[in-house]
Amino acid sequence: MNIKNKIANVPLLGHGLLKCRKFRIYIELYNKTKKKIMISTKFTGNRIFYLGIPAHSNLGDLAQGVCIRRWLKKHYPDKHVVEIETNALVNTSFPLLDMLKKTYQQGDFIVFQSGYTTTDLGGYADEMHRAVIQVLPDARILMMPQTIFFEHKENEDKTAKVYSMAKNMLFLARDRVSFAMACNMFDNTHIKQFPDIVTTLIGTKEYKHKRDGILFCCRDDVEKFYSDKDIADLIKKCEDFSTVSRTDTTKYGNRLEIVNNAEKFIYEEIDNYAHYKVIITDRYHGTILSLVAGTPVIIIKSNDHKVITGAEWFKGVYDDYVYVADSLDNAYDIAKNLYNKELAHMLSPYFENMYYDKLPRIFKSLIIE
Repeated sequence: MNIKNKIANVPLLGHGLLKCRKFRIYIELYNKTKKKIMISTKFTGNRIFYLGIPAHSNLGDLAQGVCIRRWLKKHYPDKHVVEIETNALVNTSFPLLDMLKKTYQQGDFIVFQSGYTTTDLGGYADEMHRAVIQVLPDARILMMPQTIFFEHKENEDKTAKVYSMAKNMLFLARDRVSFAMACNMFDNTHIKQFPDIVTTLIGTKEYKHKRDGILFCCRDDVEKFYSDKDIADLIKKCEDFSTVSRTDTTKYGNRLEIVNNAEKFIYEEIDNYAHYKVIITDRYHGTILSLVAGTPVIIIKSNDHKVITGAEWFKGVYDDYVYVADSLDNAYDIAKNLYNKELAHMLSPYFENMYYDKLPRIFKSLIIE
């Protein structure tokens, strides 16, 4: 039995040590974030507060972070960027909301992390959005593309009420369902339907590996639609004509190492995808990273609209590379037909050119201080 398990078996001791560890984490995050904000006040010119930066080992969220930083550097090279974790503002004994409020000045703006964060399914991102908007309702805010989903109407109403206070927010919805919900929920908010920012990596790199086999990139959480047995049966069927491997975009290991070296891990993942002929996935970022690798992808259902409606962005753009399967039998048939199809494995940078290079102008034109 290791020391952690021994401690856990002594309830009072274990509880006390966990509280001490949590307190130490709060203090470290408080001091680190306070220092960042204080340093930013010494710079001339305006700042960008990038809030809700990914701090866990999901490569999809980390890829969004990498792409947001890349986008900010490209379009706002003269502005100082202050990156702040969700837990430095809410879900902590030492929130820095008041310091953010006192520090924010005219000409600054806020960028919220993209993803599945306008929701009550877990985490503190939506609470953080509401807390920031309540203390800075006049701030210029860019909400990077969001998937919206609420299990409880009272939570949806609470978010709608607070978000509608944001007089200078551009809210980007990641799919048509989220766009329709945003239009219904938010007053006084500029709303646009926009693709996930990780699509800006598509067409940025060419891979010339010898390709072989099928890779399954499948989730193992509450969002999965098909059972482990269903996926295992499909893998077995595919093994009749191909070698098969399996992965997921959530990685296990040293979280801090993955977060601090996100770009390295993301490009290693993309390089891995570029060795396969076909990828089958129920992950939205599994889909996008497949396209970055130039590998055709078959999308199977998850428990919400995110993956299937997200695939609609690629219709008419990457038709030879993106397929939506209405069942696992259909996924098998597509994979078998697609396996030996001749493809160039290099896609155009459509989404960076058509959307994200135009976003600064859109944001500037819609915001009135």
